[in-house]
Amino acid sequence: MPEIPQEIVDMVSADPAGFADAMGSGMDAMTAAMEGGASPADAFEAMGDVMGPLMEDMGMSPDMFDAMGDMMGAGIGGAMHMAPADATGGDMGAIMQDGIDMMMPEGVDCPPAIMDAMGDMGSAMGDAGMGCHDFAAEMMPPPGDPGYPMPMDGAGNPVVEPGDPATCPIEACQPPPMDGACATAAPDMMPPMDGYDHAPMDPGMTMPEPFVMATPDPTGELSGAENIAPAGDDGGAAALGGAMGGEEHLGEIADPAMDAIDLGVANAMDAAMDQGMADPAPAPDTAMDGADAGVADATTTEADGTDPSAGMG
Repeated sequence: MPEIPQEIVDMVSADPAGFADAMGSGMDAMTAAMEGGASPADAFEAMGDVMGPLMEDMGMSPDMFDAMGDMMGAGIGGAMHMAPADATGGDMGAIMQDGIDMMMPEGVDCPPAIMDAMGDMGSAMGDAGMGCHDFAAEMMPPPGDPGYPMPMDGAGNPVVEPGDPATCPIEACQPPPMDGACATAAPDMMPPMDGYDHAPMDPGMTMPEPFVMATPDPTGELSGAENIAPAGDDGGAAALGGAMGGEEHLGEIADPAMDAIDLGVANAMDAAMDQGMADPAPAPDTAMDGADAGVADATTTEADGTDPSAGMG
């Protein structure tokens, strides 16, 4: 899961009600567009057209707003992609709530007003007739785009089937909150107790580069794409460690360009341990992805019978 920069967290936390109001206005525009026969793409554009200026009034530049939209797509789009096609608005809201919670910096709670806005957005999408797979397609760039957040096969084709978390290799999943919104409000989004039999990570498969949003400059504004940190430089390992929830394994890296999957899995498992599961069992699956909701896990633990390979991909 990508991690929201602390500067943006501070900006939104300073006026959570304003952020929620901006989202509400955007959702009203999206709903009106859908009711008028607009496509999901046009409805999302209408939402952005309304939210953008309101967020700029709060201090979020247009470039920063666009980057946040890309980050949300990378973090939540895959979860929506793996959720059931008939997921309700409440289900989608729970996915978004768990997703935004997983994207917050370690130790930082998402303000309640923002969590409520995430839930309301899911309900609004359901009321407007927008399914979670439509939502996922609009949130994520298309397969083949460098920003596509899900694994591809050696021929460049996506390997995760819509609505089927078992097709997602366990290496591409991150444990969801054990006491999150999906677990409490949308238990049908959680994986089965015995987990999923995940597809193997074939040697030819490729994983996406981690999405890293650069910290705003001292003026507090992103000036453009040059401020989105590139993946693959010698800071890539540290960036991935932060995005996956910690830097516990960075000291073990001899080559900063080491394989991203190994580091991601190691930190995901550490995150699972931190959620309070019996040592050494990892946390159960969730209906979230990545990445982050109908996401799954693979094997059952002897400690509690839950599946350890959860779903924010």
